[in-house]
Amino acid sequence: MRETFILLWPETEGIQSIVQSVETMAGRILLSFPPCAVVALLPTERIDGLRTNPAVQLASTEEITGDTLASVSGATRMAVDAWNEHLARQHEPPKQLLEGLSWDAPGRLAPDPPAHIQEMLRRREQELDDDVG
Repeated sequence: MRETFILLWPETEGIQSIVQSVETMAGRILLSFPPCAVVALLPTERIDGLRTNPAVQLASTEEITGDTLASVSGATRMAVDAWNEHLARQHEPPKQLLEGLSWDAPGRLAPDPPAHIQEMLRRREQELDDDVG
């Protein structure tokens, strides 16, 4: 199954026919941008079949670029930009939740020192206890 961006021809009357086509292909609609586009989860082997639908201008699993990107505007451009941003986020390395956070930030504890440092600190604490006692 692949996420697929489906761009409809402007003269298409609603998206109901695409919704039915996707469901017939054992897919499902994930997001709708009426009346210009939908994002669907489709079996990979059925994507080419959807491209033959007369209401479909483009069915893509990749970033939308070039002439197609240049030819769209308004709500359609917003839908294409959202799709491209969605794909870009999937290719970014995962961000570390604690990246850039200081070890002594509020609510955080200092990391444990390595074992040999912990042992050295325990010995010194013991020496101090022995000297006091």
